[in-house]
Parts: sequence; C-alpha cells; structure tokens
Amino acid sequence: MNSLVRYVALFVSGIIFVISLSPVLQRKIAAKGWIPDQYRFGDLYNTSNLRKFKELDYKKNATLLPSDKPKVKSQNVDLYTIGDSFTPMDTSFYAGRKNFHIWLGAYIDTVKLDTSKKSILVIEVIERTIQERLRSDYKALYFDKGFQIEGKLRPKAPEEAAEEPSFWWDKFGDQINQRIEFLLFNYDPFLKLKELKSKIMLSWFDRTHTGAIISRNHEYLFYNIEADRKNGLSPFYNISPGSVDTIVNNMNNIRDYYKGAGFDEVYFCFVPNKVTVCENDRFPYNNQISRIETHPKLRTPILSIQDTIRSHPEWYHLGDGHWTIKGQRYWLKTVNQLVREWED
Repeated sequence: MNSLVRYVALFVSGIIFVISLSPVLQRKIAAKGWIPDQYRFGDLYNTSNLRKFKELDYKKNATLLPSDKPKVKSQNVDLYTIGDSFTPMDTSFYAGRKNFHIWLGAYIDTVKLDTSKKSILVIEVIERTIQERLRSDYKALYFDKGFQIEGKLRPKAPEEAAEEPSFWWDKFGDQINQRIEFLLFNYDPFLKLKELKSKIMLSWFDRTHTGAIISRNHEYLFYNIEADRKNGLSPFYNISPGSVDTIVNNMNNIRDYYKGAGFDEVYFCFVPNKVTVCENDRFPYNNQISRIETHPKLRTPILSIQDTIRSHPEWYHLGDGHWTIKGQRYWLKTVNQLVREWED
C-alpha cells in the first residue's frame, strides 16, 4: 500500500512538474478547463487576492462582440497597427481594406504595401512604458522588429546565438515557481484562504501583496510600477525636459523611417495608465503625455484619447490594469474614424 501511495505521489508530481515547465502547455490545459486560469478574475486580483476586486464577469467585460466589427470596410485604405496588451483584438474589428497588427517588440511581419492604396500606421503605447519603448532601444523595437516592408526595408538579420549557461533554467526556470504555485493553489478553496490573508494584511497593516497598490479610498487597484512615485515608469516620477525631447525626437525618427518605406502617414496614440485615470492626484502628476503631444518639435501626428479616457474610470477593469470592452470600443472608434477620414 505504501509503495502504491509513493508511486501515485511520484506520478502526480511528475505531471505537475511537466505542466509547470511549459507555459504554453499550461495555457492549453487551462483553456480546456482542466486547471483554473490564474487570470480569470483579473491580473491585479491575481496579485492581491483582495476579494473586493474579484471580477467574476471579467471575461465578459474583456471580450468584444461580433457586433463590434465595422459594417463597412474601406476600399482605399490599408491599416497597420503596432500595440501592446491594450490592443490585442483581432484585425477584423478594424475598418481598413486590409488590416495588419503586431504586438510591440514581440513579433516581426513582412508585408508588401499596395501603392495603389493608402497605407497608414498607428502605434499604440501605454503611458507606463513610454520611457521604456521610446528611448535608447527604440530602433530594436520599431525597426528591427515591427513591420518589414518587402522591397523597402531589410528583414531583421538573424541574431547571434548567445551562450546559454543552463538550457533548463534559460527555457523554463525564470517563472517555474510561479507556475507551480498557480497550478497547485489557484483553486477556489485555496483562493478563499489567500483572500483571508490579504484581508488581514489590508485591514491590520494597510498593506497589499507586492505588485499591486490600492488607492487611498480603497476603490481601485493599480500596478506597483504605476502608483509608486519612486518607480521611473510611474506617472508621478519626475521626468526631465530632456527626456521628453528624446521621446519626441525618436517618435519623429520612427515616422520618417516608415514614411520612407512607403507609408502615407504614421500616428502615435498614448493610453493613460489606470492610476492616471482613477487616482490622478495620488502624487504630483508629471503630465508626460501632454508634454509630448504639445511639444513644439513634434512632427508626428497624434491620436489623442487621454481627455476622453480620463473622464471614464469605469472603462478600466475592477480586478485588472487594462481597459474593458468600453475602452476597447473607444479605441476602435477612434482608429476606424481615422480610416474613414483617409478614405475621403
């Protein structure tokens, strides 16, 4: 009997270990409902485990509907978009004749521009990553990756293979502890225990788990990198005029680069952080987006959405740092309106 128990325990442990090695396998198994999806209530709830921010209808609030797709597509405008986790929607929701999308910094797509049509590029960047994605390494993100234009821009040269000190750690080790924790302790009974611990931490010590910060009125959750004014990516961190000048110069360079490859125009769109929208007076605000959009040397056109977004804190998820379908719909409305303007 003891041997059977040991073999069963060894078998189960082996399955857990194999699943934890592969985030792709873990996502596939979660999609089938065999294990809980750790982000099913929102990423900030997942970090904080505060029951108040457990968004039970998260998927419904995050999923666009077929009715959100444009009824009329452009006949003369091809739309290209580069964005982050705020613009993951399928390209069928855009109104261009043809629509192409790349996740910023993660993928490369080689396309051929149709010179008989108008080609416009819209680049979306969330406020908290502006200083990361438009500074010294911007060429690697937008030129080496991004869109490669057939016959115009060279495909990215293969990178030299870096020495790997450990295959298993390099491929799997960095987040394996986190994945094992999610796999074992993300079922409802364990979540209730986590929620109790988080409630005690907040009510007794006014603290939340690392990675999430609660608003002063306890109505909103934010990413730590957004709400901590000591973090260089926070909207409350002091940004020098020189830093803004660099961002603007790099934006102009990106525009020139893609226009030189045949695009008719390149637009930028900055999405405000959740903390910027929901608790803008937490600390003195650095006004980075406005300083960029009104910079006298900016030659790159802007799709400015911050004034509207900042009037709608309800457009952000309760238990997550991203916007809901209402924010997504506003983004689509703004971009598709741009397409229609180019159609005329």
